[in-house]
Amino acid sequence: MADNEDFTNRIEWRELPRSARNAVERRLGSTIRSATTQKGGFSHGVAARLELSDGRTVFAKAIDNDDALVTMYRTEAETAARLPRTVPAPAVQASINTAGWLITIFDDVEGRHPRLEQPIELAAVLAVVERLAELLTPSPLPDAPTIADEYGPELIAWRQFAEHGPPSDLDEWSLRHLDRLAELETMWCEAAAGETLLHTDLRPDNMLLRSDGSVVVVDWAWPCRGATWVDLVSLAPSIAASVIDPDPILATHPTTRDTDPAAISAFVCALTGYWERNSRRPALPRSPKLRRYQAHAAYVSTEWLSRRLGWQ
Repeated sequence: MADNEDFTNRIEWRELPRSARNAVERRLGSTIRSATTQKGGFSHGVAARLELSDGRTVFAKAIDNDDALVTMYRTEAETAARLPRTVPAPAVQASINTAGWLITIFDDVEGRHPRLEQPIELAAVLAVVERLAELLTPSPLPDAPTIADEYGPELIAWRQFAEHGPPSDLDEWSLRHLDRLAELETMWCEAAAGETLLHTDLRPDNMLLRSDGSVVVVDWAWPCRGATWVDLVSLAPSIAASVIDPDPILATHPTTRDTDPAAISAFVCALTGYWERNSRRPALPRSPKLRRYQAHAAYVSTEWLSRRLGWQ
């Protein structure tokens, strides 16, 4: 898997107990010759490419069972293991719980994160979004939570601002339209219901562009069932951050072209509020750049949403 900007202070492979590392070697049937920590992402668990003495390379993710993120890592491991093999995602070779650590071994994928500002690479990303929708409708994980259950309690920030008072540094456009944003935010949930298995965290750093031009999607930690259009709309702020207008793409892409534009606006509104609120929360010591990322996502999404809605 590919390097990217270092957003987090990751745990190194060598920090795992020796007994845990030995258990991985026994499961893989080979000693580990080297471990290279991979950059990118916002969680602080182990993410390392392991080179084995027999010439193989695998990718390992690991977290302490007492860590607050262990549920996320467990969900990712379980989801990835249950995805159909036709889904463009790394296969799980082993999941090991030993010495107080959860360790998941994936197939290694040679690639780098796609650059959305490059038309050919953006096209490859849009193609994989369409492919996921085809392969994951209906959901192969019928017990996955619904998007309403997973995100409903979180995507209420504009209403919280309207009820309890907005942040003192909220931008003028959002302040001027706070009540309208709070109302629009309420509209996404019903429209986003569906039976597609969604990734819900599509960003360039959760994708790998391989040398053949295809894209593999990684980090399936937040799966849920919802409308097919949700994943591309979740990716759209990253497209906007690449100085590309997402609206023509949403108007023509197979997963979104028949979706009510008001539903898309409502979901973008809810995401923007989430980033506005969370970017102002205390910094996380092991993810020091997360709040900066969220603040930038809020800024880009607000700029896009204001153009999309046409509110002055």
